[in-house]
Amino acid sequence: MVNEIDKSLKEIPSRPGVYLMKDKLGSVLYIGKARNLKKRISSYLTDRKVLSPKIRALVSKVYNLEYILTQTEKEALILECSLIKRHKPKYNVVLKDDKNYLCLKLDLREEYPMLSIVRRIGKDGALYFGPYSSAKAVRQTLKLIHEIFPIRQCKDRDFRLRSRPCLLYQMNRCLAPCCLPINAKEYREIVNHLILFLQGRGRDLIRQLKGRMEEAAKNLRFEEAARYRDRIRAIEKTLEKQVIVSTHFLDQDVIGFYAEEAISEVSVLFIRNGVMIGGRSFNFKSSSSLPSEVLSSFLKQFYGEGRFIPHEILISHPVEDQEILEEWLSELKGHNVQIVVPKKGNKHHLVKMAVENAEGSFKTRIGTEGEELLEKIKDKLLLNYLPRHIECFDISNIHGTLAVGSMVVFKDGEPIKSKYCRFRVKTVETPDDYSMMNEVIKRRYSKIQDEDIPDLVVVDGGKGQLNIAVSLLKMLGLPRMPDVVSLAKEERGPEKIYRPERKNPIILSKNSSVLHMLQRIRDEAHRFAISYHKRLRKKTTLKSVLDDIPGVGKKRKRLLLRHFGSVEGIKNATVSQLAKALQNNRKVAEQVYNHFRIQETI
Repeated sequence: MVNEIDKSLKEIPSRPGVYLMKDKLGSVLYIGKARNLKKRISSYLTDRKVLSPKIRALVSKVYNLEYILTQTEKEALILECSLIKRHKPKYNVVLKDDKNYLCLKLDLREEYPMLSIVRRIGKDGALYFGPYSSAKAVRQTLKLIHEIFPIRQCKDRDFRLRSRPCLLYQMNRCLAPCCLPINAKEYREIVNHLILFLQGRGRDLIRQLKGRMEEAAKNLRFEEAARYRDRIRAIEKTLEKQVIVSTHFLDQDVIGFYAEEAISEVSVLFIRNGVMIGGRSFNFKSSSSLPSEVLSSFLKQFYGEGRFIPHEILISHPVEDQEILEEWLSELKGHNVQIVVPKKGNKHHLVKMAVENAEGSFKTRIGTEGEELLEKIKDKLLLNYLPRHIECFDISNIHGTLAVGSMVVFKDGEPIKSKYCRFRVKTVETPDDYSMMNEVIKRRYSKIQDEDIPDLVVVDGGKGQLNIAVSLLKMLGLPRMPDVVSLAKEERGPEKIYRPERKNPIILSKNSSVLHMLQRIRDEAHRFAISYHKRLRKKTTLKSVLDDIPGVGKKRKRLLLRHFGSVEGIKNATVSQLAKALQNNRKVAEQVYNHFRIQETI
């Protein structure tokens, strides 16, 4: 409610803070932060035509406005993140999968360190590697590490209580520091090699191991040399599978954005020391599909306490609060963090790759959801076929004049505009929608090829239109009879869906995805019919007035309309004015002038 916001605005100071928009029931609709609360909130009170449709929808539902003042914009950002996670407002970009990703932890304070899988990164002096996008990926990495580096795998309690080596020692997968007098310096050397491996510095590690192998062989320690040889081969085999995507050898996250209408997709690629280790995509439905707003909200929720934060974050679009985000992330990491929007070079290529991943993920997910929706349509409407190919018909006319029909085509839930058809009704001159629908459907399906027969035919109207369509399709003797439904729009009450041989209509919830899909198809057919009808009406109106005048062709008609702006302007013009518009052709000007005067006397 704009009036409520307007009243509150007088009391709001021009200071940093967070504001919460609530509906009549007290539910939080939207949470935002601002450097200047008064200025930001007043932006919602501008001319409604300037606001996007989604923002207008949000403002229309606001009943109460609350705000919390902070000392700095950074404090406002942190508070905003916390409140969004708690309330999950409808109109905010909300990261649903907000769990921390898996990392590998190596605590060097221990005498015999081991690798463990953790979700939170603590400020405890340990080394953390990752993140890994799935539990499967991190466990595969850990399995490979244990095959190459014989570090302990048992938990601290087992390590303290074990009295003899386990099977891993017999398999040369562990040195058994739990029971055997292993030199801590020797163990630490293996750990240092492991660190190089996890940091992506495999080439450096191989050089070190080759030096150790040659030294052992020179001193006739052939078993030790053989262990180094096997380790080198295993590491080289692993390096062959790694794809180096950056020569900067930094820890980077690359974030790409893709959107269609109100649905956005964000893809994150994880790069550690120049090597791509994985990626993840997220989708959002929010009040905004602007890249800057979605990415800003994503960054605030994706990174936080306990998350791995890389040295550099590459993003596909600039964000408004970039500096304050960099400051906040640098404080969390304890090291300088940069947010970059690259325009060229290798970094730009990486961002382009992330955007392509976001688009691919979006289309794959929409395709999967579309398949599920088609299954729902089939089940809810009791259809014989999965409605992959749908054709919908609509009629438009004014008291029977200039009657037109339209047919729109949807395949796998998406419009195929190249297949749309318009029909000028030829045999019906009276306002008879049934006869008009009969003509249009007959013209469409009388010569149709077998492969072009749709799975579902939708007609706009009630039981009458449905019966016309079904009886005509049966009479045409198609090789395969499609499913047929009609959709009746009621003045009051729910929309009704009619099926053949069913007395009562199917009534779906107003929030049903099946109903929304049918409405979308019906409305598209209606829009297509109306646009054709308007075009014909405009063309007929102009033709009846100007095209009957001797000497006035397309070029002179265009000159007159361009000069006077309308037929009414031409009608009221003098001969001199008409001659001027017709490039001083007084003879034709007199004919135009006299034509309108004769029309008035008839």
